[in-house]
Amino acid sequence: MSKSDVKKSLDVASKSAQDQIDTLKAQLEQLLKDRINPALLDVAERADHAVANAREIKDVQLHNAEARVRARPLAAVLISAVIGFIAGRVSK
Repeated sequence: MSKSDVKKSLDVASKSAQDQIDTLKAQLEQLLKDRINPALLDVAERADHAVANAREIKDVQLHNAEARVRARPLAAVLISAVIGFIAGRVSK
């Protein structure tokens, strides 16, 4: 085999390998476009709904706590004092 034959063989092999890489790249891009991106969008949408639900629950619970404190302010102060006292004793 001459030097030019070896070079031609390497060029052909290189071209073939590059063509295969380009084909795989195109297939991967199509897979991402068709399968992965829609799945990620679905997960993001579900996460947004979960966050919205958590905020709504937090707001309702905060409203309920405020209503209880307004209904019985003395009990709320006493309970807070007891919890503060216990927390202070535990932290020593």
